[in-house]
Parts: sequence; structure tokens; C-alpha cells
Amino acid sequence: MSIEIRDLHKAFGEKKVLQGFSLEVREGETLAVLGGSGSGKSVTLKHIVGLLEPDRGTVLVDGQAVEELEAKELYALRRNVGYVFQLAALFDSLTVGENVGLGLRRLGTMDDQEIDERVSECLELVDLPGVTERYPAELSGGQKKRVGLARAIATRPKYVLYDEPTTGLDPLTKAVIDKLILRMKEDLGMTGLVITHDMESAFRVSDRVAMLHEGRRRFLGTPDEIRATDDPVVRAFIEGRPELLDGGDPSRKEAV
Repeated sequence: MSIEIRDLHKAFGEKKVLQGFSLEVREGETLAVLGGSGSGKSVTLKHIVGLLEPDRGTVLVDGQAVEELEAKELYALRRNVGYVFQLAALFDSLTVGENVGLGLRRLGTMDDQEIDERVSECLELVDLPGVTERYPAELSGGQKKRVGLARAIATRPKYVLYDEPTTGLDPLTKAVIDKLILRMKEDLGMTGLVITHDMESAFRVSDRVAMLHEGRRRFLGTPDEIRATDDPVVRAFIEGRPELLDGGDPSRKEAV
């Protein structure tokens, strides 16, 4: 079982974002997708959970074409795909416990005691025990991210999608989030797709790394392979050296 993106095209008006992007996320791995701002990374995630429909191409989750699913089938698929939003997206009016248990209550398959136990278990997994009665406003940015992760894994999904999980965090908190992403794979066996432009984080958590550039996949390989690549576009991005593009053309450097 896997997530497979085939020849994905998506435009918003005249702006072409994805122009034939293809990628497979293998079962049990954590794959990081790199790319600059506006390159289509988050747009890709939204196609996987059916929040957007492709102009062309398809997204397969466990062999099911997401864009062809009826509402009931799409809802069932989303139960197997946890989504960690870039800004945590917690509901300020709900306690931490209520936020984490939200998806479980919507499922309607567990009683209140079972939900409370699962919520506590998930908060333990992200190293936040004893915070169920707090509100998001009482948490730090890093704690909110961890609550968002706890909510994403509460339904025990097979896949977890991470949208810029370390954005806006200090180095120590980034390391904590990276450790938790690794824990999701190693302890719970969850397959992960991490969207990021944080090179250090990508190399720390991923089995493989892909780069999205100009709407297509520019590179796919292990962290060691991407470090060793001779591709000037990839090297310019991962090393922060725009002078590598276009043979060091100064006008190109200014435009990057």
C-alpha cells in the first residue's frame, strides 16, 4: 500500500503550480518534499486528502483514485490520513483534550472513556502529558504543533501528512518535532510525507527526499544522494547558493 501521485497538474487561473508532478510514498517510509515558497508543496498535500481536484493526473491512496471518490468514500479515506497543519489549526474555544479528541468523536465508534484514554495516550506520545484541560492560548508555538500532531494520530491513521512542521520554531523545538516525526514511524509504523524547506529537518527525519521545482519532480533520492548531487538547481536550493544557477549569471542571482 502506498500514496502515488501520477502526472499531477494544477493551475489557479493563469498560474501553473503543478505541471506533471509524480511521486510515490512507500509504505513505512518518511519522505520529505523540498521546494521553495509557492512551488506547490502544500497544494500537493491538499490533493491527497481531496481538498483540491487535479486539472489532470491522479492521486492514488491504497489504490483508490482520490478525485473519483464519493463524499462517503472520501471521508473513510481521510480516517487513514492524518494531517498536521502548518499553523497547528487548533480551535481556540476547545481545550487541548477536546481538540485532540475531535476526530474520534466524529467517528462515533468510541465512548467517552475510550476517547479520554486515547487522547491521553496521544498526548503522552508527543511528550505533553497533563495538558488536556488547557486551552491553545496557554500553549507555546511548539506545544501547539505537538497538540496538532497528537490530533492527527488520534484515529491511528496509516499515513501522516506534515505541512511545514518546523516553520517558525527555534532550533531546540525543531529538534523535538523531528524526534516526534521519527517516533511516529518507528513506534507506530506510520508512513509520513513531510512538506518542508527546512533542510536540516528534512535530512534528519526522511528516508528519501524529493525536490519539487517548476511544477515537476527535480530530484528523488536518499539524503546522502541529494547532498552529493551535481544538479545545480538542487545544490543551489539545499546550499542556499543562488550563484550556482545559470552559470552564476548576476541577473539570475538577483531574481532568485
